[in-house]
Order: sequence, then C-alpha cells, then structure tokens
Amino acid sequence: MAVQVWIGEKPEHPNERRAIMALANGLERLEGLHLILANFSVGGRTVDLVIVKHDAIVIIELKHCDGAVLGSVNGPWFVLGRNGERKRLNPGRKNPYNQVISYFHALTNFLNEHRREFLSAQKANDVDFRTCKRVVVIAPMIQEGSQIELDWKVELKGMDDLPAYLITERSSEIELNDEEMLAIPQLLHCTPWNEINTVLQGVVPDTTIVGDPEALPPAPPELPATTTPEVKPKPALPLYERARRALRTTTGRIAAGMAAVALVLLLTLLFRPAQVVAPTADEPLVPIAGIAAPTGAPLPGAVAAADCVWTELQLVGKRYDASSGSWLSVAAGESTVAPDVVVALVQVSTCSGKIELTWSVQNNSAQPVSFPLDSDNIVISDGLGNEYPITNADSQPAEVLVAPGTQEQGVVVARRPINRSATSLLVRLRDEPFGEASFVVAIQP
Repeated sequence: MAVQVWIGEKPEHPNERRAIMALANGLERLEGLHLILANFSVGGRTVDLVIVKHDAIVIIELKHCDGAVLGSVNGPWFVLGRNGERKRLNPGRKNPYNQVISYFHALTNFLNEHRREFLSAQKANDVDFRTCKRVVVIAPMIQEGSQIELDWKVELKGMDDLPAYLITERSSEIELNDEEMLAIPQLLHCTPWNEINTVLQGVVPDTTIVGDPEALPPAPPELPATTTPEVKPKPALPLYERARRALRTTTGRIAAGMAAVALVLLLTLLFRPAQVVAPTADEPLVPIAGIAAPTGAPLPGAVAAADCVWTELQLVGKRYDASSGSWLSVAAGESTVAPDVVVALVQVSTCSGKIELTWSVQNNSAQPVSFPLDSDNIVISDGLGNEYPITNADSQPAEVLVAPGTQEQGVVVARRPINRSATSLLVRLRDEPFGEASFVVAIQP
C-alpha cells in the first residue's frame, strides 16, 4: 500500500480523525510509500502529525477551523465566527507557529541521536534531520478572509492543498528507503492504526471512521482461481481525444468548470498581497531551560547588521546522562530539565567573500568545557552540496574554553564566498563539546 498510518495514541476528537482519513486518502493516490505518524510523544512533546516520505519529513501542527483565521508569529491566534466574533485558538497554549517549532526541535533531536540505529554508517554521516519541513495546516481549508503572517521557518497550508505540497517538496540531506522509513515509527514506539489502514486496503468499503479496530469485519475469503481468456487491451486514446470526449458529457463540463474556479482561487491566494496582523501581547516562546542570552563585548571581526548578516539565535542544549554515559538533547521549551552545556550559533555573516560564524557556549555543569573552532570539529555546507572548509588560522580563539558556570564566545571563518544559488547553510558539530549537533540557517537572497 502507498500509505500507512501509525499512532502513539488514537486521536480523541472526531475532527482529527476525519482530517487524518482525508489526508490518507489523498496520499494513497501518490507513488511510493508515505507514512502518517499521528498523536505521538517525543522529547516531552505530543506531536499532532508527521508525514514521512522517501525524500522528506514534514512536521505538522494541525488545526481544524470553521472560520477565517487571524494570527502571526507572535501572540495568540483567533478564529472569526459567522457573526464576526473573535474566538481564541488554543487558549492557554502556545500559538500554532510556536507549537510546530517545539515539535521540530523535539523530533529532529531524537532522530539525529538515533539515526545510527536504522541508517548505515555512510548514510548516517550524510543525513541530517534538522532539514525537516515545518508546516501549520488548517483543516479543511484556509477560509476566505484569513490573515496569517509567518516567517521562513514555518509554512502555512490548507488540508486541501497538502497532498499537492507533498508531491513537490523535499528535505535536503534526507533520502530514505522503505525499510529506513518504517524504522522511524517503530523507534518512536508507535503502532499501526489498523482501523484506517484496513479501510485503505479496501477491506472495508467506507471512508468514515466508526467503532473500534478490533470490531472490523474479516477480510473476504479468497475465490478459487479460474482461467480467463486473454483479452488484448484497446490502445489508449490520446490525451486530447479523451479530454474532447469528456467535455461532451454534463459531468465532464461540470468538472472542467470546477477545475477552472479552483485554479482562479489558487492564483488569487498565491498572488494576493501579504496582510500583516498586529501581534497581541501573549506569553513568549519559552527558551531552553537555563540558557542566558550571549553577553560580552563585540567579537573581533564582527560585522554590523546588513543584508549579508543573519543574527537569529539558534541553540542546541544537552545534558550528560551518567547512567548511559551519553549526552541527551534538551528540547526547546522544556522547563523541567536544564541542559549542562548550551552551544548557540549567534550570527552568520557572508560579507566580503567569506563566511563567519559567531558562537556562544554556556557551561552549566561542574566541569570545564572545550569547544575547538577548527575544521576537524565544525563543517559548513549548503543545500547544493558545496562545502566551505574552515580556515583554522582565522579562528578567534582557536579553542573556546568555558569554566563551570560561565559563558564564552568565539568566531570561525571559511575563506570562500557562498554560492549565489544557495538558499541555506548547514553547520555541523562533529564531536565537541557534546557530540554531533546541527544548525540550519536560511539564506535570503
């Protein structure tokens, strides 16, 4: 079968069940295996929906809205009722944008930590799950009058547009075969949702979800084999002839009219000017527990804010688990467990024909921490496969040494101009200070 549904727990709300069933029916028509992972927990987060395909993983925050939606990166989101009344979406919780960001950190940290358990040694070095896509999906569709303003980190789709989106989108650095795909839900201790999977296989001729999976009727018995005379298939008609014949029928003309209307609506949605919604005061996105913003005087070689400088802070925090003798990731927003060591990519500059990365390391542990700023420990590449080797002599300092309870900074330099076609940089830590970690920076042309 082209699609399988796996769950941590069965979704309680009928709207969620209907949305998953509709998505599964849409994916069933696509080529290749597609996995839908629903309502499962990872890294202290309960994730709504994840789609796994051979060349992409899409992390989804799913919202069922029966009216126009108002929202932005910051502040609460609202749904407009028919009488114009604004009803808050997710009262008392993060907005959908921040929810899908927290899912992303929890799941990608888990997959990167466990990738050597289901990938070959060579592939484990090439695959990086921090290139997973992040999408807020509105079901059943984005209603007219919606005003949602997001940034490059998260995309917005209606449930009706999601299958088409999945055909075209891929995650750089991710290429999985069927066996590797199926290992992911098993590592997460998800189980097949037989209720939907049986319907998709055609055992139950129904597209609704009713009753318990154990109550499904048995598969029909196999009929004895019979010999059928060979019938030569008729040659397929050309596409234009099939279209001409279809337009002769009432059903064909109605279908063509609906397709034209859908195309007009899609073009209107794509090319309408962005409408910004003023953010409303709300609880901020909680940072990783125990992290302080980087402090100190500007570093040598630092560049003033410009079109070639990106200053969006990216953090990776880990704590040492003495029982397993390994480092464990601490997801963004997790307030119960503080990381022992936090590495922050503070600034990325591509000015003057070179790449400069500014780092900050915070040590919350009782032991000193070392962070070598050299090509053996830090690797820079872009989504096109180009690598940008670090010039060790330009690192300031050559090694960041962080005493317990302190924070230090440093800069590394790659003396090679970034490819003009590159839209993202992937920065990997190979070993120090806490093993492998990755940072993805979107480069806006």
